[in-house]
Amino acid sequence: MIRVLIADDHEMIRNGLSSLLRGESNILVVDMVRNGKEALNICASRQVDVVLMDIMMPEMNGVEATRAIKQEHPDVRVLIVTINDEPRFIKEVLQAGASGYILKHSSKDEIIKAIVAVAEKKQHFSTEVLTKISGEFAMGSKPGAPMLTKKESEVLRLIAHEFTNQEIADNLDCGIRTVDTHKRNLIKKLEVKNVVGLVKYAIKMGVVHD
Repeated sequence: MIRVLIADDHEMIRNGLSSLLRGESNILVVDMVRNGKEALNICASRQVDVVLMDIMMPEMNGVEATRAIKQEHPDVRVLIVTINDEPRFIKEVLQAGASGYILKHSSKDEIIKAIVAVAEKKQHFSTEVLTKISGEFAMGSKPGAPMLTKKESEVLRLIAHEFTNQEIADNLDCGIRTVDTHKRNLIKKLEVKNVVGLVKYAIKMGVVHD
């Protein structure tokens, strides 16, 4: 059972998300709150697996709340659900520790898929979000950015789009061992800890394209 906390300052949105998730056998909405401060308090007092977090909220916004929750409750996963698709917000919440970012008009299937993904310690970003920021950053535009080979860039793009190792291998016409080698090389070259780090880097640097 995935225990979900909804944090949004609009009652209609809170109720809408709760109604949408009602009846899902593997998801339980444990509470709904109006701001980041209340979300942090609930995480301290109840068992929460995933927080559906808005960004623009009073008292403590979604970026501040995400940062505080990840510092005090690192096992809690944060999924941003917002109308804001500005690259600066996406970058800020990723740096704060969010595991995913989707928009409020996402379909029910997308929202549930995102919740399940982040609960399983994966990451999920809607295609719209990936597309929005892909034009805002350019690979190698920042001084000192590591240069990737064409193959490494392609592997990184496919990872960010949630392709499995087998799917990446099929797309690039190579073996799974080769894909694993590229992943290890990317993690080392980009100085990240895991695949989540690769996705964050891909988004930040604009490697992701449809």
